[in-house]
Amino acid sequence: MSNSVQFRRRGLLSGIMALVGGSIASRAANAEEKAQRNGPRKEVLTIDVAVLGHTNYDNEGGAANRHPDYRDQHPDEARFRAGFRQSDLRGSMQYHEGLIYPGGTIPEPKDKRDVNWNFEREPIGTFFDRGWVVINNKTDGPYEARPDPHLLSHTDYYLGGVVNADNLTPTDMIAVVGLQHDSQQEDPRFLRAIVGGTGRFANVRGQMIQRPWGNNSSILQGLFIPKGIKPPSPNFRIEFELWL
Repeated sequence: MSNSVQFRRRGLLSGIMALVGGSIASRAANAEEKAQRNGPRKEVLTIDVAVLGHTNYDNEGGAANRHPDYRDQHPDEARFRAGFRQSDLRGSMQYHEGLIYPGGTIPEPKDKRDVNWNFEREPIGTFFDRGWVVINNKTDGPYEARPDPHLLSHTDYYLGGVVNADNLTPTDMIAVVGLQHDSQQEDPRFLRAIVGGTGRFANVRGQMIQRPWGNNSSILQGLFIPKGIKPPSPNFRIEFELWL
């Protein structure tokens, strides 16, 4: 075979390979573009929630060290608060639940003490919060006292309806974990992680920002309240940043 024929064949083969390679690269680029187009999308969802005060339960039997004035809920608020400031409450458990409303339902509070919600509208869902108290008001070895944050918890927000005997496990639930702190802080917002869900949120990830939003007319109960004191329960406004 002459050198010219071999050269032409090699040129033809190179051209074919270039075309095939270009086609593969083009298909790969189209596939990547389609994946980006059809991939996770960001969605922002805002809700208002009202804690039901009578559902708030504490189990402080596992607390590391409770001062007697705090442990016994001394009716003198000053002594109770002083006892709290000498207590290490790590190991305590906490639970509460509440009702969910579309964002904007609960009016903006005038101040932190404002009771701005009396359950005037029907809720769209229920949330459940449970976790471990992380308050440590005592210096512990190399650690300084840490009165805040208050709680490390897991919360499930059931947005597919109120949980009841006829709706045991509503769809469209968002699961969240993270720390919560005292809403009296200068910046009362706290950030928590979205770790999953059900229904349209089955593959969700993201984060949520929660801020205090006044109080409601249900009375908060709990071991962290002095005897005889009947404070209103808190509301919160929550903004989910969802990647679906």
